Amino acid sequence: MAKRLTEVVTAQLLSLHEAFSHIDPGRLATMLTPPVFEAIRRDAPHGEWWAWALRPFLWPVLRLATVELKADIENVLDLEQVVMSAFVRDKQVLVDLFQRVGKAELEFLVQSGLYFGFVLGLAQAAAWTVAPRAWTLPVAGALVGYLTNWLAIKLLFEPAEPTAFGPLVLQGLFEARQLEVSEEFASFLAARVLTAPRLIDELANGARKAKFEELLRRTVPFFVPDAVVNAAANGLRDVAREDVAHPTHVYIADALSIEPTLSHRLKQLSPQKFEDLLHPVFQEDEIILIIVGGILGAAAGLLQLRYHPREAAAATVRAVRRTA
Repeated sequence: MAKRLTEVVTAQLLSLHEAFSHIDPGRLATMLTPPVFEAIRRDAPHGEWWAWALRPFLWPVLRLATVELKADIENVLDLEQVVMSAFVRDKQVLVDLFQRVGKAELEFLVQSGLYFGFVLGLAQAAAWTVAPRAWTLPVAGALVGYLTNWLAIKLLFEPAEPTAFGPLVLQGLFEARQLEVSEEFASFLAARVLTAPRLIDELANGARKAKFEELLRRTVPFFVPDAVVNAAANGLRDVAREDVAHPTHVYIADALSIEPTLSHRLKQLSPQKFEDLLHPVFQEDEIILIIVGGILGAAAGLLQLRYHPREAAAATVRAVRRTA
């Protein structure tokens, strides 16, 4: 599921190059100058001397580094890893996503069991009346449980496009909520997955950090030792550890416009493409839900058989006969 979500976000909804094109190099350089200065002073050999010697050049170098970063962002930042790691490291993130985005659909699944189960249960009762045999209740219960979940899931996603049936116009519940789902999905990803701290952390500490450090090295004057450049990179790592309310994170989040971009692009999809985009993420698990419905229905049928008055009376008679 994490892999599918990663493909959805990185291949179809979000472009790193487009998102980072809105970053103002000068403004970001202004925000990064203090933490980079402090990191050089703290971590570099003879850090106090290098920090003060380089102070007049920090802003121009950081501005140039930001320009280079914007031009090469897709090679330096692994967006797939950012998305994948968010869901793999903390399973609760994935759970929260589907409970938030699919809240209405999950509630429908619960409520539909009551309505569909009642209607199909009447048919089950009729079958028992016609053929009151031992196998009737568990078999009918399994069928009711299976059909209830199958029908509910079908109504969630089909038909994808609004379809007229006489005076009625039907559409899958999920597709009918496309605008709302798009906003919820975008809001969740912007707040829990594609956050500024996570993006900065991936730059400074991720799988491609060597490329990021090479980029920094290209923008720093040749006479500055590598140890000082590495210490400067620690300034970015310090920023990545800051809370999302940190001014640098707030600016990056606003500039990247991840939430409005994702929401807008999801809303622009046709209902069929919208369904094709998100439904396959959890489609493989639907059969489990349907089968479990059948199993629970059969179990309920066995309980009905066990405590049915006619069967209970017969069991009492058999017990009395054995005692006698």
